[in-house]
Amino acid sequence: MKKSLLFLVPFLFIYNISFAQNKDSLYTLTSYIGGGYVYNVTSFEYEYGSLNRGGWQAYLRVMWKPEYLLSGGIEFGYTGVYSIDENNVQTDSGATSIKTNSYAYPLMMVFSMSPRENWEVNVGTGVAFSVIKNEAFDTEAFSSNVSSTSMLSTAYYFPVMKDSKIGLELRGSWLPKYDDYLISLAVSFAYKFFEY
Repeated sequence: MKKSLLFLVPFLFIYNISFAQNKDSLYTLTSYIGGGYVYNVTSFEYEYGSLNRGGWQAYLRVMWKPEYLLSGGIEFGYTGVYSIDENNVQTDSGATSIKTNSYAYPLMMVFSMSPRENWEVNVGTGVAFSVIKNEAFDTEAFSSNVSSTSMLSTAYYFPVMKDSKIGLELRGSWLPKYDDYLISLAVSFAYKFFEY
């Protein structure tokens, strides 16, 4: 009997947390549109003086929110990784200017929880379509690849209308192909566009 109670009490506790939302709550689809500043915190082997670690990030996320704590969805976005604009670089073929621009298009499955009202914690994993553009000796080179990516973020929102809210999202992302670690802060707008 004691073993049954020891099993039952934690089970009821977890069940109560998972279904803590109002019983009248509906299944909803919510879109998130965000944009902000991203910064690359990776250590580079060669750091040019003109290395720009900063850039812009934007994303569109659609989440399915059932009546329990965990929700899931999909996200597609754009993130800058780094850029270089260096003049008078000495090479074996002579002096030239070098321009490099690296960015990525992540596509991820995202899972989210709301530990408190208006506060969300997100974790995502998927693939990133990475692009590197180089320009040297008046010639442009373009390379792209697909690799894995992951992210962890937290956001706090302020309701502005019945079905919409606005807030800030702090995010850490990882692009393992070139071992890039990114931190970003974005303004995020959420809109509940469908419920059933």
